[in-house]
Amino acid sequence: MDIRAQSSALLPEDADAARSAPPGLRERNKAEKLQRIRKAARALFIKRGYDDTTMRDIAKRAGVGFGTLFTYASDKRDLLFLIFNDELDDIVDSAFVRAAKEHVFLDQLVAYYGGFYSFFAPQPELSRVVLREMTLYLKGRQAEQFQASCGRMIGHLASFVAQACAAKQLRTHEEPQLVAQALLSTFASEIRRWIAADDRALKQGLARLRQMLALQVSGLAPRAGALGKRSKA
Repeated sequence: MDIRAQSSALLPEDADAARSAPPGLRERNKAEKLQRIRKAARALFIKRGYDDTTMRDIAKRAGVGFGTLFTYASDKRDLLFLIFNDELDDIVDSAFVRAAKEHVFLDQLVAYYGGFYSFFAPQPELSRVVLREMTLYLKGRQAEQFQASCGRMIGHLASFVAQACAAKQLRTHEEPQLVAQALLSTFASEIRRWIAADDRALKQGLARLRQMLALQVSGLAPRAGALGKRSKA
């Protein structure tokens, strides 16, 4: 039997009480439950680990019915992003503001991505799970918000690419959106490599990221004469 079908048969009495409450009280009750669920999920994911925590464990700790969880999240991965989505939204916004103060393209990129490194650094175990689970995260109640954040990141990076091209810091015939996606892929690979390491010094992590981005920005196209003369047949 599908777990979501089970949940509809297990709607708790507190859901009925919430529906019968006045609108203002109903919204407060819903917000309060959401905070309890977020707090319980974060605590259990940290204490037991994401893979060893069940949705029933989270419902019990939050003091809500099992079915109530499905009002907020479609599955356990959705619950993980229920914790992080709002924070990631804030990081995306602040990253853009910080990077926009820089005038050199590579400095903009490092300033932009640096906020994400700083955010993930204090909670490496949970951060590894988030970075793992965001791969191909397309479906779920919380997925739309996450994908919107990713879209805003692409838009931010594309705007930096366009500005750099206008300032002749970059020379490319590719669309800024495509360049932005390539730059985002480099970041995604590097931050996963960094967070998985035992030594996660922020300064060194950003220095390595800068090297990788510089390599990408400069390109690997050969200069005139770099390949030497063709040998005659």
